[in-house]
Amino acid sequence: MSDAMLNVLRSERLQRVLKALKDGFLNSMDPVIGFSSGVEYPALQGFFSSTEEANEALSLLSEIGLLRSEIVDNVAVCPVCQSHRLMVRMRCPSCSSSRLVRGAMIEHLSCGHIDFEERFKGGEGLVCPRCGKPLGPLGVDYRTFSFLYRCLGCRSVFSSPKIEHLCSNGHSFGGSDLTIQVVRAFKFNPEKSFLLERLIFDLEVIFKPLRSEGLIVESPAEVYGETGVKHDFSFAIWDGVDGRSSGLPPVIVGSTHTSESVVTAVDVLAFWAKAVDAGAKHKFMIALGGVDKGGRDLAEVYGIRIIEGRSSSEVIDKARAMIGEALESVRREKESAPKGEKPQGSSGVDG
Repeated sequence: MSDAMLNVLRSERLQRVLKALKDGFLNSMDPVIGFSSGVEYPALQGFFSSTEEANEALSLLSEIGLLRSEIVDNVAVCPVCQSHRLMVRMRCPSCSSSRLVRGAMIEHLSCGHIDFEERFKGGEGLVCPRCGKPLGPLGVDYRTFSFLYRCLGCRSVFSSPKIEHLCSNGHSFGGSDLTIQVVRAFKFNPEKSFLLERLIFDLEVIFKPLRSEGLIVESPAEVYGETGVKHDFSFAIWDGVDGRSSGLPPVIVGSTHTSESVVTAVDVLAFWAKAVDAGAKHKFMIALGGVDKGGRDLAEVYGIRIIEGRSSSEVIDKARAMIGEALESVRREKESAPKGEKPQGSSGVDG
């Protein structure tokens, strides 16, 4: 699961949906189709500000396996803008004129004239308007067509006009270009219940009090290293506003891994390289999926603190304690430093 996807899942709206799934308030999300709004999911009303936002959330939750989907219907939409508000316009297949009329027609077999049925009516029976002869028995002297079209432009007669669609945003396209949008119903996948514990994971309960103490906390965070490269971290903490604005390195950086995949030595090495370039003194990796032996050994060598737990609440408790200890050590170093001298962040291996 990518960091970008995790950041979306940590948004306030998605976290509310995840909690509703966990608490059993959301189990199935069935679609309702309407001309004014298209496809909507009433069960998600109040969670999102728009239908598009709700659809994106359903797609994301299906992608990670939390929801199972089933195709239950379809809607024709514009291939350009996906608008479901469509009009159908018929054109002449010969000259493309839209000046068409439709009705029941008669063909006089003896002279070949084809015209609307009302044009044949005269006196007590049917009379051909071209040759003037009364029509004989049906099937012998004439035949009928339920509905045919006549073009008022070129006068041609046909049974299948050229179909053109016009959407509410002004795009026109042929019938063969019409896009069919499948409509899905969604259900919670109980086999992925373990993911909820990992995704309903909010470190803000730790960061909020730190901000009130004057620390600068960013989550997610972008930090430029000594090489000039910009590094992404799940969170970073600076010792006050001056530290951040003056370009000093963060005292703490962290990487959060909330997927079921274990953290490996490759993950540890990549994080360590970024943290060293960023000049951070303390380095944390939060691993809800665990850490393999290689990753654990390498983290110990590089002074990276690993935070694990059986649930998100346990991990948050551990993170609160360990981050608090790190910040306390920073304060002690600051107090013991000679007057006018600030302790420097370490860019190498630390314990």
